[in-house]
Amino acid sequence: MTTHTFRHDGRTYSVNAEAVRVALADLVREDLHEHWVEIDGARWPVKQVFGAVTGLHRSAFTSHTALRHLQALKLPTSLRTKGDVHARTNLSSVSSEVRPGLAAAFATLLAFLGSADLTGRISDLEARLNGVDRRAVSSLAEEAGMGSELLRAALLVRQHAGRLSDVIHAAAITLVLPKILEDGERVVRRPSLAAGNDLSRPYDLETDRRIAEFKVSVWKGADAMRKRGVFADLVHLALDTSGRRPQLYVAGPPAIHFLRGARGTAEWGLNRSSPRLRQGFEERFGPLDVPIRDFTAGPAGRVELIDLTVLLPEVAAAII
Repeated sequence: MTTHTFRHDGRTYSVNAEAVRVALADLVREDLHEHWVEIDGARWPVKQVFGAVTGLHRSAFTSHTALRHLQALKLPTSLRTKGDVHARTNLSSVSSEVRPGLAAAFATLLAFLGSADLTGRISDLEARLNGVDRRAVSSLAEEAGMGSELLRAALLVRQHAGRLSDVIHAAAITLVLPKILEDGERVVRRPSLAAGNDLSRPYDLETDRRIAEFKVSVWKGADAMRKRGVFADLVHLALDTSGRRPQLYVAGPPAIHFLRGARGTAEWGLNRSSPRLRQGFEERFGPLDVPIRDFTAGPAGRVELIDLTVLLPEVAAAII
């Protein structure tokens, strides 16, 4: 693992990619403006990342300073060093069978992303979904362009391009809503369609009958961060005392298999989570040495684990 040591304003700093991941574990990704750094497939604002990993106030450095040091960790960024082969899209590396579908997927995404500001568009949809019932969701999804074609395109492009997490997260939730809302059930709080929750919206979805978190990340084999993330969401849902049905929606069987079969402990699963979540676990469920699979079957047994590929078979091939 590359470790980068440098001096800034008279102090010496030593960072590596894992330290960056740890620093970001409990943060909500801010909106992108111009410069970004990619961490595990998600693009973050460079000043947010550099400030988090160094502890520096953002007024103490420029975006270009942050880019230079993050590039030294071999992380993809919006500005690349001269001659970096990853700075260009190499279409020759994409098979001839994939190119037509990928081109069509890019066209679908460009049409969607170019029609309006994404942040404003998602925010508007979140506001309009607050208080709706099952019948209204489908028409709102159609008006917003959140259809299966968009989700399928975003999933395909994500395999070959940068971050599309917010589009995928928003489209998946919007498509699932009309399939899961029961007669008379209503969304009672503005849903968190973009990836990452804030303090005012602790769950991705809250209705008068259920609370839910959505994990649409595709597991690739080396999934330590994804495992910790899905376990943290499971604990978060298990801690709820509202009496509503807690549900965890995941992209394919691997996440469910992990939660039901992992011998690793809750200590490992939560070691990158917030102190508040760890404290809540210990106060409610006891020591953190319980195996994840035992916690899933026991204290978290009431949390429903739901495979999104079953609910969205039209995009299952792109998810799995």
